[in-house]
Amino acid sequence: MSTYRTYARWPGNKVSDKTVTESKTVADFAWDELRRLSWNGEVKPIGLTYTCNGKQVDYIDLTPGV
Repeated sequence: MSTYRTYARWPGNKVSDKTVTESKTVADFAWDELRRLSWNGEVKPIGLTYTCNGKQVDYIDLTPGV
């Protein structure tokens, strides 16, 4: 059985908006919702992460200049 995780990564290895599930359908939905969040202003995560069994499926870098 696979374990999927989606979350926003912040400085200091902090995370928020985390979803942990065994359902790829739920993980895909959570990932789409995480990407749709409005990360406006100066306070935003440094990246968005999607993993399956600890291996990166997708990553969006939100650091300035990217």
